[in-house]
Amino acid sequence: MDPNLSNVDFRDFWHLAPAIVLSVWGLVVLLADLALAGRMSAPARRRAIGWLTLAGVALALLAAAGLMQVQQLAQAETQGTPGWLSPSLAEYFSRPGGSIFLGTLSADLQTGVLNVLFILMLGLVVWLSMAWSFTEDWGEYFALVTWATVGMMLLAASEELVTLFLTLETMTICLYLTTAFEKTRRRSAEGGLKYFVYGSVSSALFLFGLSLLYGLTGTTQFEAIRTALASTGGAGTGLSGNVAGATALLLMLVGFGFKIAAVPFHQWAPDAYEGAPAPVTALIATGSKLASFVALMKVFLHALQPWSHPSNELLGPGWLGVIAIVSAVTMTYGNFAALAQRNFKRMLAYSSIANAGYMLVGVAAASVSTRGAEAAGSVLFYLVVYAFANIGAFAVAAWLVRDKKTDDIDDLNGLGMQSPLLAVCILVLMLSLIGIPPFAGFFGKLYMFMEALNQQRAETRLTLMGLVALGLMNSVVSAFYYVRVLKAMFFREPGGSRRLGLAGRSIEIPIAIGALVAIFFGIFPGPLISVMQAAAVPMLTTSSGGFAATVSAPSGTGYAPLLPAKTAAPASPKSARPEPEQAKRYEARMKEAQAKASASASASPGAQPKNAPAAQPKNAPAKKAEAQEKDQ
Repeated sequence: MDPNLSNVDFRDFWHLAPAIVLSVWGLVVLLADLALAGRMSAPARRRAIGWLTLAGVALALLAAAGLMQVQQLAQAETQGTPGWLSPSLAEYFSRPGGSIFLGTLSADLQTGVLNVLFILMLGLVVWLSMAWSFTEDWGEYFALVTWATVGMMLLAASEELVTLFLTLETMTICLYLTTAFEKTRRRSAEGGLKYFVYGSVSSALFLFGLSLLYGLTGTTQFEAIRTALASTGGAGTGLSGNVAGATALLLMLVGFGFKIAAVPFHQWAPDAYEGAPAPVTALIATGSKLASFVALMKVFLHALQPWSHPSNELLGPGWLGVIAIVSAVTMTYGNFAALAQRNFKRMLAYSSIANAGYMLVGVAAASVSTRGAEAAGSVLFYLVVYAFANIGAFAVAAWLVRDKKTDDIDDLNGLGMQSPLLAVCILVLMLSLIGIPPFAGFFGKLYMFMEALNQQRAETRLTLMGLVALGLMNSVVSAFYYVRVLKAMFFREPGGSRRLGLAGRSIEIPIAIGALVAIFFGIFPGPLISVMQAAAVPMLTTSSGGFAATVSAPSGTGYAPLLPAKTAAPASPKSARPEPEQAKRYEARMKEAQAKASASASASPGAQPKNAPAAQPKNAPAKKAEAQEKDQ
């Protein structure tokens, strides 16, 4: 697609309304905190700036929900277009979901649903942050978590490699800074530094992998990459003999593995989870993981699908076998490492690693399943219910740090007698994380594992059955360390000189919401499953919005893959939509090849040049004469 400013439809900014609101509101929060810095104490500013941030969250939520409603009304033929919309906007919103801003971002059902989820998570994190004073720089803190959420929203909407990398780094840099915000604790600075160092290295490797992929395909668009790989034999041979492709794939897996905390790229997670303030840890474990998994599924299940399992064998020359191995190692290591933890937040960190392994089972299943939308939707369903349960769990950690200045599991001793209702809510959260029915965590794992078993190819069925069996075994292992929390609450007497005080609304509400989500979607999973299945469709198809709606397929000189001439057959220039620089390089190479062919033909008229094309174009004599004149 020609990236000229004249091709940009400025009505596309309407789809960015929630992100724009949050971006601007971050600046408003900074200025308000600056104005109040000399007039209020830190606790008073915490409450004032926190409520101001929540007002911005409410505005962004209204913008996201309103945008989805306008699109539905404009696209519903029976109801007609809303009268308060101008004809231009009515026509614009009546189009089916597709890509915006020259194909760099998606504007479909998936984007709208995920935006609402990210904003809700941000609201819970901001509300939880008002529970106690862990910093004095409240303006900077709330602005950073707001901008991190903007990065998550744009990352989940990314449709090409450059936008994906920029939004990924926007999100991660904000999280680096907020991890080290609790300056009075040494572990916070240590966790932030480790997070930053590991993240910087993984980002560099990830960018190198993206550049190799661009060099192999000549484009950064996901749909165009898929078409280029399929048209150059990727669907048949995969990575066999393709050293550059295998290197690109592994480097990209390093980047995504770091973001989702998959083994062996998980080393940062335990220290960062333990050192960061509990609300920041909740945002890393939920919003960041959700956005990263959506981006991973877009890249691997759509753009790199021709490299998945080209030989119909799990351990063939594709990425499916690598994902299966990483999944098995991740879930096993995470659960067994969590058994040895006494710190509540470190236990949740290793639990997060193990859950990344479970989710990779769903990713592997979606890549081979004939029910791709259902398989990918099962991963999204599990991500959502896991996210709300985890926010509630980290609210418990915030309670411990606020009142006892530590976050060990033993600090929960006797909580069942002290706060019975909250203890029951925490019980629901732990049982949901284990996967005990009738809570949502059970149905999330069941749905994901059933989709992995629902395979028709014998070559992949046995391996996916093995992954499911390993996942079930690891779920049993996870029960041991989650039950330790329940044992401390209900079967031990309170110990220590400090007791937990009243939780307060800032801690009670996240715990209660997490428990209600686990109960409601455990009893009624159908509505959320349907929404997640519909949201997963744009990640896998080219006709349901999101990917190919406005992106040109790689044809002609526009997306000529940088491959040998024997395997790359350029299409007719008349149908091409060239990128200027690449078109110039391609035309120069073609002219040079034609000149050499003409020279060889004139030197030995009866011989066929080795690299000459099989058929000459109709205007070949004129081009030969032009090339000879140019050589002279």
